[in-house]
Amino acid sequence: MANRTLKRYGLEGAAKALIAIGLLLTILSWIAGFYYFGIVGKTVLFIVPFTFTCILAILLLAIRYRYTLFEKYPYLMNLPSIFYRIGAGKKGPDNQSKAFSMIFTVHALVIAFLGLLSLVLAISIGSGIKGSQASPFLYAYLAIIAILVVSVLVQYRRIYIRFAK
Repeated sequence: MANRTLKRYGLEGAAKALIAIGLLLTILSWIAGFYYFGIVGKTVLFIVPFTFTCILAILLLAIRYRYTLFEKYPYLMNLPSIFYRIGAGKKGPDNQSKAFSMIFTVHALVIAFLGLLSLVLAISIGSGIKGSQASPFLYAYLAIIAILVVSVLVQYRRIYIRFAK
């Protein structure tokens, strides 16, 4: 499977939209960091946006070079077993390539949620430093993570229904 060259498909429209949303939310977390920096003057406010920006950059590179990574360095890719199940049957390389591209929509979904987490954390830290109080966003973190887990599972289910039958 890894020795074969896959037909290259572009990202789905939903993946492109999720990447744009994730990048916008990350930019907003930087803006929130600058806003609270202007009020309290603590550089610690930039740790969260910087960290999440680095993570998003790595994910964007993985999405951009997904075919190259898979073809040249298959051991670096951690793909769900659905992709291998699709390859085992009579589905053919064309469906494998489409499924491979759809799997990276999940990565785009993670980018959007990481952008949201970055924004919530930046606002939480800034408001906590400004008001010297505990974070009011604890339940928001938990809700965002729970929604992310469910969304990833739903996305993988969608791929399974489309290709594995």
